[in-house]
Amino acid sequence: MLLRLIKFFRGYVEVALWGYAPERFLNLCSNHDILIWDLRQQKDMYYFKISVQGFRCLKPLLKKSGTRVHIGRKNGIPFFFYRYRRRKILFASIFLCMAVLYTLSRFIWKININGNDSVTDDSMLKFLEEKNSSYGTHISGIDCTKLEEEIRSCFESIIWTSVKREGTTLTIDVQENLVVAASQAADQLPETLKNQKEQGYDLLALHNGTIESIFVRKGTPMVKQGDHVKKGDVLVAGVLPIYNDSQEVSAYQYCTADADIQLKTELSYKDSFPKKHEQRIYSGRTQNRYGISIGDSYFQAPWKKPGYQQYSVMDTRKQLHLFDSFYLPIYFVKREYEEYKVTQGEYTLPEAKAQAEENLREFLENLTQKGVLILEKHVMIKAGKNKYTASGKITALEHTFRYAVSTGHSLETDEGDAGKESE
Repeated sequence: MLLRLIKFFRGYVEVALWGYAPERFLNLCSNHDILIWDLRQQKDMYYFKISVQGFRCLKPLLKKSGTRVHIGRKNGIPFFFYRYRRRKILFASIFLCMAVLYTLSRFIWKININGNDSVTDDSMLKFLEEKNSSYGTHISGIDCTKLEEEIRSCFESIIWTSVKREGTTLTIDVQENLVVAASQAADQLPETLKNQKEQGYDLLALHNGTIESIFVRKGTPMVKQGDHVKKGDVLVAGVLPIYNDSQEVSAYQYCTADADIQLKTELSYKDSFPKKHEQRIYSGRTQNRYGISIGDSYFQAPWKKPGYQQYSVMDTRKQLHLFDSFYLPIYFVKREYEEYKVTQGEYTLPEAKAQAEENLREFLENLTQKGVLILEKHVMIKAGKNKYTASGKITALEHTFRYAVSTGHSLETDEGDAGKESE
C-alpha cells in the first residue's frame, strides 16, 4: 500500500511496447536498473508501467533494441496538477482542505475509556475537562505521563492507568481495585471537615442495624461483631489512647478513623404512583432525516420537520474518521421521527405490578451503585382509590457511614478493646 502511494505521488505512465527485439529491451531495462511493473504480453505487444524518471531514460534502449513505445495513460499527482493547471479555484480548495485537515489533526476529537466500572465515563470526562485534556484540546497541551499520575491520585479506586495519544484519539486504560471502589463513596471525608486538622473524626452509623463484620485500620473500635447499633452511634472513634508503662491512659492522639464495616440493616421502602397516566400510542409512521453535525451546529436535509403533531426523535451518529486513530469533529446523523398520540390510560393490576417492580428495580440499582448488598426484599403493592402504593422492608448489607468531629477524650471501651487499637 505504501509503495503504491509513493508511485502515485511521483507519477507513472502505462506503456505499450512493440518492435524488433522487445525481449532485449526488457533485459536492457534490468541491466540499467530501470524498474517496470505489471508487465503482460498480448500477441506481439508488451504492456507495462514505468515511472516518469524511468521513462525518460528509455530512448537509448529503444534505439539499441529496435523497439518503439506508446504512452497509453498518465497517472499520478504530477499529471493531475498539469492537467488542471488553469483551474486555480480547484487548487485553492485542495490546499484549503489540506490546511483544515492539518489544523484539525492538532486537536483531540475522540476519547476512549476502557476498564472503568465504579468510575463512570461522565466522571472521567468531567475530570479531563478540569485538567484541560478533553475534546478539542491541543495535543501539545496533553502530558500523558502527568495525566496518568493525576488520574491515580484523583480516583482512589484506580490502581493502574495508561494514557496514550494516537492521531486525534486519546485512549485511557484503567484498572480498578474492586474493594476500594466499593467503599470509596462511603469513606470520603466531607469538605467541611477537611480543614479541622486539630480534631479527630469518628465514624457514625447511618442506620439502625447489626454489625456483621468490622476491620479497623485506624482509630479505636467502639463496637464489635454482633452488636446492635442505632443511627448516629459511634462505630470507630477518631481517638487513639496512649498508654504509659503502667498500662494507664496518659494521653490521646486524634486521627481520622478508617475502617471496613458491614452493617446489616432494614431499609423502609415506599413508592406510589397514580392509577391514571398519560401513555403514548405510536402509529407506526416514521420519517428519516439525514444531516451533518459539526461541533454544536447541526445541518439537516431536507430542512423541514415532519408534519406530525407529536413525535419522538432518535439520533444515530457516526463520527467521521480518515484512519483508525484520525477522527474529525464531524458526525453523520440519521434522525428518525416517529409519530405518536398521547392518550389518558389507567393501569390494570398486572401493569401496576410491572410498574412497581420497575420502580423498585431502579431503587435497588441506586443502592447497589452506592455499595449496598441487597439480601432480602419484602414489598407489597396495594390499590387505593386514585393511586397504587408499594411499601415494605429491604434487608441489606451496607458499609456506608458518615464522619463527625470527635466528641471528646474519653473512650468507653473495655480492657479487651485495647488490643484492637491500630494505627
